[in-house]
Amino acid sequence: MNDRKRLHILETAMRLFNKYGFDATPTSKIAKKAKISVGTLFNYFHSKTELIQSIYVAIKIHSGKTYLQELEEHHSDEDNLYHMWHAVIQWGIDYPEEFKYLEMFSASPYMKQFKNEKTLETYLQFRESILKHITFTHIEVKHQKYLFIYIDSALHAATRYLINHPDLDDKEAFIQESFQLLWNGLEIKNESK
Repeated sequence: MNDRKRLHILETAMRLFNKYGFDATPTSKIAKKAKISVGTLFNYFHSKTELIQSIYVAIKIHSGKTYLQELEEHHSDEDNLYHMWHAVIQWGIDYPEEFKYLEMFSASPYMKQFKNEKTLETYLQFRESILKHITFTHIEVKHQKYLFIYIDSALHAATRYLINHPDLDDKEAFIQESFQLLWNGLEIKNESK
């Protein structure tokens, strides 16, 4: 199969799903916009669900690689987390359609049905890489899974704000300010214990 054509279908479908939603975007509309037949679309993706999930996989792999390239060892937990924070937000600003799709997919029933080993493996590698760079020695982390959800939610809020306010004068200052809100909200470990 033609990789360029597959990528074109994924990008076309992603933009249409972002604009109209999953249910209001029939495969016939995707095929028409991509200038292919419905049969060709189904040669690449056996169902609409597979197409929807394939877009998610492609975005997760792309975003994970981007984040990992930005992570490097810094001097403190705060520096490490800030650089990860900045990389993720910058990716969202650079790829707003992909960011929007991730948000929509994550809140959809398709996420609950989704099981893809390749994506899960990529996500786990990303998470392990973050953990290597950010040890959280200054806080007590009793519920590490919740901590990732908390950070992820704050990241999405900051990214969404920047995407929705493209004329913001100083994006870097906002990224630092949003990070400080997160950082200051993490419970400081009581050293006297």
